[in-house]
Amino acid sequence: MRYLKLYLLAALIMTAFSITTVARATLPSILNLSGVTSNSIHALDLLAKTVFTGIVNITGEGYKFTLKDNFEMTSLGPALLTFTNVLFGTKKCKANGDTAGNVLVPGEWHTVLALSGGGAKLFLLLFLVTPSLVVECEGTNITITGDQLLDAVEFGKETEILETVTGTCVKNRPEFATYVDDQGPFENAGLKSETGGLKSASCLEVQGIQVFVLLMAEVMEP
Repeated sequence: MRYLKLYLLAALIMTAFSITTVARATLPSILNLSGVTSNSIHALDLLAKTVFTGIVNITGEGYKFTLKDNFEMTSLGPALLTFTNVLFGTKKCKANGDTAGNVLVPGEWHTVLALSGGGAKLFLLLFLVTPSLVVECEGTNITITGDQLLDAVEFGKETEILETVTGTCVKNRPEFATYVDDQGPFENAGLKSETGGLKSASCLEVQGIQVFVLLMAEVMEP
């Protein structure tokens, strides 16, 4: 079993699987150093532009992504994405219970494999909105469901940073959309948004690279 160097921000290794032959995939795992049973991975950028395209377009500036695990080795865990200065046109947006301009998105993270081609790297991180999110924009409410893939660079040895990118959205479609889960053979990731009974495929694009900082760990290739 060899190790790949993890390049993160958003959280897995892509190998050349054939659609017709993959029945059940073994996923990469994040391995903490011996004795470490809990790890928290953070990415923070207060100036990065964020754009959500869908039934309506929402913009923002700044984010904080937090992924957690509670085991020595794991491929999943709880997550919280925080977006700041969020606007729908000139209207300030918020999630239920948040202050104006702030949208906290609770969910889960999961390591998955790329089907083929996919991202420039060989590692994908899947973020799932659990179960759904309502964004309130001064009278306009948008319900968001689904999941998002983050492309991560190859891993190496022990590391304290992980870097990911969301990719570019084209007509509400994400750049990274197809992956292999442990059930196989492949799945399609994607967000959806709804307001006033109308629904749309949706996409989240975050500017630049999301640099996650974590306790020393390794990502093990399956």
